[in-house]
Amino acid sequence: MSRKCVTSAALVWLALTIGLPAVAATEPAPAEATATAADPVQAIWKHQEISFYFQSFTTFYSCTGLESKLERIMRELGVHARVKVRSADCPASVARMPRVVMNVVAPVEATPEALAERDKNKSVRELVERVRGKSNHRLDSLEQFPAQWRRVSLTRGRLDLQPGDCELIEEVKKKVLPKLAVRIVNDDVQCSPNQLTLGQPRLEVEALVELPQPDDKAEDAAASKQQGT
Repeated sequence: MSRKCVTSAALVWLALTIGLPAVAATEPAPAEATATAADPVQAIWKHQEISFYFQSFTTFYSCTGLESKLERIMRELGVHARVKVRSADCPASVARMPRVVMNVVAPVEATPEALAERDKNKSVRELVERVRGKSNHRLDSLEQFPAQWRRVSLTRGRLDLQPGDCELIEEVKKKVLPKLAVRIVNDDVQCSPNQLTLGQPRLEVEALVELPQPDDKAEDAAASKQQGT
């Protein structure tokens, strides 16, 4: 009896061992999923104006300080932005409740909806080009270009964000990111009402970023070679 029991148990264990790889093979590999998410897509530039009032109960910025901080955040997201802070207190003092106006140029996927929206203003932009002269700047181009979804972490790093910037990041998350090609991945922005937040505001997103053009790569290579000499 004992030999039969041992033999039966061994056969069951062997069958399970042989069957395991077939089960595991049906699950997608994480590396494959990551590669698919990072595949280039066709994009176009979208011009828009984003404006909002910013009010903080704990941290106050000078007008120029708020402008430069917002421009750094937008640049990290692959967005070209000119930020203007308008307040009665500017530029001599801190802005208590400034109105922020952002003229942004950001990549969006070249979906049929995005292309249709672009073509609505195409005749107006062509008229401006005839009056002012054709612009050679790539941000004014109507052509499609390759872009890629890229993970971006809005934390301390080179953005120089401090715990006191928690309300600013929260306002950007609510009022700016929904209007851009940005997907929130990890939201750990927990601002304490009416008191300084001690923890570091952390927000991880996926942003659609323009891929480097061949001319940009050539310029970077030339600059690196010159530095090396």
